[in-house]
Amino acid sequence: MTESGYSKKAIELYVNNVNVGTMQNPSTITTFLGPCGDLIKLYLRINEKEIIEEAKFYYLGCPGSAASASAMTMLLKNKTLSQAKRLTESDILAELGGLPKSKRECATLSLRTLRKAIAEYERAQGQAEI
Repeated sequence: MTESGYSKKAIELYVNNVNVGTMQNPSTITTFLGPCGDLIKLYLRINEKEIIEEAKFYYLGCPGSAASASAMTMLLKNKTLSQAKRLTESDILAELGGLPKSKRECATLSLRTLRKAIAEYERAQGQAEI
């Protein structure tokens, strides 16, 4: 995989299924299907201070999607919702240490899933921005 442009860290996250799985009693669950056909189901546990205590995901897709979602869930832990909203594709790619050029949209897929999850959570809490 390194020959294809995946960093050592991206490969480790993918091979070790970091934060892959379901969660009991999440605050929000959302599923997002990307234009490439990859799917991410994101589980977030958010406390009363709006801090993300835990993030897990399930995916159907390529190693780039898995590694990107793993990196994103690592970055989300102990972040406020406000901080999570400011997360960027560049943050995920930096955490990964590199993805093949053709797989950089995988970081965007993770972010779009996160944004949808936060919006759904806020809507359920009656905090949606109008």
